[in-house]
Amino acid sequence: MENDKQLFDKIYENTKESVYRYITAKCFDINDIDDIYQNVYLTVYNALTRRDAPIVNEEAFVMLIAKRQLAKYYGLVKRIKSRITFSSPDSGDRFEENADSFSVEDSIIDRSVVENISKIISEKPLITQKIFFMYYYRDMPLGEIADALGITQPTLKRHLYGTLAELRRLYSKEEKP
Repeated sequence: MENDKQLFDKIYENTKESVYRYITAKCFDINDIDDIYQNVYLTVYNALTRRDAPIVNEEAFVMLIAKRQLAKYYGLVKRIKSRITFSSPDSGDRFEENADSFSVEDSIIDRSVVENISKIISEKPLITQKIFFMYYYRDMPLGEIADALGITQPTLKRHLYGTLAELRRLYSKEEKP
């Protein structure tokens, strides 16, 4: 049992980033990423405890499980009913305010801006949502994002910078009296 746990920890450390990127690139809704990721490693652990032979290629083993989990998660009915959203109910709770400078008005304004931006991004194509998620939430470099999504860097930049320019135009209009 302890040997299985050590092997799992080793496999997890060696594959966690590539699996997360793969799932992010292949998902139909970014809100599903963490659920699928968790299912992958739960399945990996269960497979390790029941294996009869050693695993020859650990990354290929985990990626195959990830591929199967994606297929299982997105059955035909789920694909048809899938609804794309970017924000989560607790997205406004991610602010860390300095206790000395905290004001209720600032918190409400900040939360409102985040919710509005999340709504705008959720209305963008899925590829744009994935780019924003990978760039801002996962802190991935643009080159890695382009590789993971199978697009060119100019295409990625067009999605990212075009949406950012749209947000700047929208919010610069709101700030003028």
